[in-house]
Amino acid sequence: MRCSLLIVFAILSCAAAQTMKLLHEWKYIDYLWRSDEQKRNAIDSGDYNYTQVFLIDSDRAPDGRIFVTTPRFPGVPASLSTVSRRRGAGGPLLKPYPSWSWHKKNDCSGISSVWRTIINYKPGYCQHLWVLDSGQKGVCDAQFLVFDLASDKLIRRIPIPANYANNMKNEGLLITPAIESDDQCRNSWVYAADVEGGGLIVLDVAREKLRRLEMEVFKAETSKATLTIAGESFYLADGIFGLAVPNGLGSNPRRLYFRPLASLNEYSIELKDLHRSLHSEKDVPYLKYNYTFPSQAASQAASRDGILFFGLTSQTAIACWNTRTPMNERNVDIVYRDENLLQFTSGVKIVDYPGTESLSVVSNRYQKIALGTMDFSEVNFRILFEPVDSLVRRSKCGNPHY
Repeated sequence: MRCSLLIVFAILSCAAAQTMKLLHEWKYIDYLWRSDEQKRNAIDSGDYNYTQVFLIDSDRAPDGRIFVTTPRFPGVPASLSTVSRRRGAGGPLLKPYPSWSWHKKNDCSGISSVWRTIINYKPGYCQHLWVLDSGQKGVCDAQFLVFDLASDKLIRRIPIPANYANNMKNEGLLITPAIESDDQCRNSWVYAADVEGGGLIVLDVAREKLRRLEMEVFKAETSKATLTIAGESFYLADGIFGLAVPNGLGSNPRRLYFRPLASLNEYSIELKDLHRSLHSEKDVPYLKYNYTFPSQAASQAASRDGILFFGLTSQTAIACWNTRTPMNERNVDIVYRDENLLQFTSGVKIVDYPGTESLSVVSNRYQKIALGTMDFSEVNFRILFEPVDSLVRRSKCGNPHY
């Protein structure tokens, strides 16, 4: 089986001739401070330590602003920002969003810590930034924050009580959101992955009704928890991690696609079953695909036509699968590979606004974060961008009979 996989991916590398445009890059992260004094005070107090600020995710607003997340570890002064036009020695400076006042330490009325966000944009009806705030254990509960991108005002705050955000052992870390919404933003459901507690949060937005689901397939497979990237190996027993909801599949049964990081498998659940789970204590049926990934994959995203994109860790590549075809070695394809630029794709997003649907990718050399081998004189964090049509044109995902 191992030999057959190597042969398949050697063949697939021929399809990986496409490129992705480098949008931004950083050696280390710095901010657009209000004053030199504010920055000095942050450094002196330990509130800012550039060696502890790690880029995880990005998204692009309809007006072109690039949002990025930097989870709130000690030494991180702000967890959600936009990329400013000003540059520092490390790269473009980050502007805390919506302002510095939202990023006060231990202030539960602001933003505690954000791993990933998602934008819900329906022309003429809504342009909302959904922020999954994972909170701070023992200080601030997790929450969903919804900002109107036209005004940058908070329009909704939905608390996530601790018994939903954590499992019975009080283990939990909400890191990845996915959204399902009708064309007029009247009915929406939001899903959130608990990577540490092995759970999935289901939210009916209109009714603010929550349910926590727990299943074995949400948990890490410890035998698959060693990742190797660019010759460096580390152990990361993360459970459910990547979520994706295709938004344009017509009458086909619509599904939430998910996968643990410490796994070589992909799973899905019909959305209608997730909706029903809010009104029932019954188990939710899921589908496990008969395909074994060649390595772990982190974040994933689906295009409007149901093409699933994911980053393969050891292959330092972006792969795809057209969900209208069986998931097998014949239909999974590599569309972009770069041993330097794609060292751990922590963020994978579809940016779908009038004009061009594009794939946005964040890479952050997470193996060096985990092992403490980061060299901040080198480029460590990158955002890459490419139209979906361009990526899949010569692949089996764009043409299943290619």
